[in-house]
Amino acid sequence: MKLWNRFIAWLNEEESPQKVAESPTTSLDPEAERYLRELESKLDRTVQDLADGLINRAQFENLYRHYQNQRRALQGLLAEGGGDVPDSLMAGESMIIRQKYAATVLAYAIYDNESSVPLRTVGDFPVDSDLVVGFLSGFRSAAAEILGAGAAKAEAEDGKVLCYVPGQYCTLIVLYSSEPAEIDIRSLRQTHFHFETLNADALKQRPIPADTLFFNYDMVLKRSRHGDSTPSSR
Repeated sequence: MKLWNRFIAWLNEEESPQKVAESPTTSLDPEAERYLRELESKLDRTVQDLADGLINRAQFENLYRHYQNQRRALQGLLAEGGGDVPDSLMAGESMIIRQKYAATVLAYAIYDNESSVPLRTVGDFPVDSDLVVGFLSGFRSAAAEILGAGAAKAEAEDGKVLCYVPGQYCTLIVLYSSEPAEIDIRSLRQTHFHFETLNADALKQRPIPADTLFFNYDMVLKRSRHGDSTPSSR
């Protein structure tokens, strides 16, 4: 019995708070702990950015995966007793990821709702695409009150996305390299509304005098550099 009591006393001594505090494996590096908290905050913010429409799904998936991988690496560092945070975890790759997976504008065009005639095209735009003609045909038969209500998207080949923004007189159609973020769609709606406001008198004429229109899109829609071509009016 005495031997058993001595064994219990020894276990209690080994598990005492003082012994745990003195253990070298629990001496956590303050810098690593601080960076771990920052990563957890970035994960929360990434989720909120997607919910708010500030990033697209591809940006979210790759940012979320990136931060989770960094967190696992830091947790491993802390489990080993701390140490300096590797430069690879602090290199600021998130900005590169945001840029890499952001949807870029490949081309855009403005069409007359009534005639389906393109007033202006910029870039290699699928002018004769069934996606374009079919959509505009549907517009002409739609009730007037739904015009300008929002935007529609259609998947094109190779993962590209066509975004249609209807207005009272014209429709803006933008070809993106991939799914755009909701904030990009909101910007398209506002820009198209401004276009129709700036050109209200000319847009009421038939046919619309395209050469007199003020195209504010050129100030907003920054196209991807590959395959740049000169804007044209048709």
